[in-house]
Amino acid sequence: MFLALWYYFRGYVIIKVNGFAAERFMNMLSYRGVYLWDVKINGAGVHLKAPMESLDMLSMCAEKTGCRLEVQGYGGFPSKTRRFHGRQVLTAGILLFAIGLYVLSSFIWVIRVEGNERVAQEDILGYCRELGMRPGAWKRGIDTEKITKNILIQFPDISWVSVGIKGTDVTVKVAETIEKTEVVDKETPCDVIAAADGVILKITAERGTPMVKEGDVVKKGDVLISSEILIGLEGEEQHTEYVAAEGTVTAKIWQQLTEELPLSYEEKVYTGETKTNHILSFWGKEADFIRPSMEEDQADRELLFQKDLALGDFKIPISFKKEQYTVYTLEPRSRTVEEAKAELAEMIQKKTEQGVSAYGTIEKIDVRYEEYTDCVQAKGQAELTERIDEKRETEKGREAIDGTDGTNDATGQ
Repeated sequence: MFLALWYYFRGYVIIKVNGFAAERFMNMLSYRGVYLWDVKINGAGVHLKAPMESLDMLSMCAEKTGCRLEVQGYGGFPSKTRRFHGRQVLTAGILLFAIGLYVLSSFIWVIRVEGNERVAQEDILGYCRELGMRPGAWKRGIDTEKITKNILIQFPDISWVSVGIKGTDVTVKVAETIEKTEVVDKETPCDVIAAADGVILKITAERGTPMVKEGDVVKKGDVLISSEILIGLEGEEQHTEYVAAEGTVTAKIWQQLTEELPLSYEEKVYTGETKTNHILSFWGKEADFIRPSMEEDQADRELLFQKDLALGDFKIPISFKKEQYTVYTLEPRSRTVEEAKAELAEMIQKKTEQGVSAYGTIEKIDVRYEEYTDCVQAKGQAELTERIDEKRETEKGREAIDGTDGTNDATGQ
């Protein structure tokens, strides 16, 4: 194998030997140290390969043995390069291509992240860029061990990291820690307060002291379930403790909505005509040389596709995009008062539904209309059943936990 590779780069000659002393011819060459290979007998002749520099020795041995020597061709690397003589441009192009390929393979062009679920891929890639590992970075300048350690320090939810470079690609493999269960704070004293104005329909206190009952009217911020509880039997000395109040409070609340619609308006009427535009962008500046004529036309613009020039993940600030314009005209239209009222009622219904939480329901919606010469205005009041409980930490409870009552103790001064 080694000799074949050696003679490939040195060059070899393919010959045919005719004569009755072909065997003596080959023995003579072997005795003189000439390496022969791919020897094939063809009738009275022999085909074989020999080193290029032994051509004179081949001629001398053929003359001494009375054999006729016929050169059928040349092989190896020198014969391959000989065909490029006189083709300087082609040779230079091949050389530049090889150099460019080597240079490009010395940089990182693609970075992948595998194994992440809770930690966002953008966060990992962004931190890798801060550490110098980005598309277009020189491979030899990347310290994978340092990057691995820094990622483990930066992201507490990652327990194991492997940064591997293969060719021009980098693969960051991560293993995340076991997801922690959500801890509900049941120690810090807090009140349950009203998140909105309303009338109490139902209150369920799991911890704490209820401060309201069914039918009470409350304002936003009122305490519904207090963190203060009295400890001790009735008739005996009691003391106050503070807990993290917990419970659900359902109330009837009202939501005000206002919408307006003009009686006269303009409507888009599409003509069916479309125009296409091709744009070439360089470093954020568009070169729009063949923009279609849109002097008086009104049209909706739609981006059909955009192709950004990139080398792997390395973005080159050159892009090509194709747009389509759908031409329309604005036609005057009018709606009756009744049509406007129907549209307004539907708009208020949709807005109310969007504002209701998963725990709430819509009881009814009352709409009052005001008619003007050019428009109709609707003022709606929606009656909803919603949860209005919201937690708020208390200062008194915090002071009780810290062991102070908020006053200055002068005895120690």
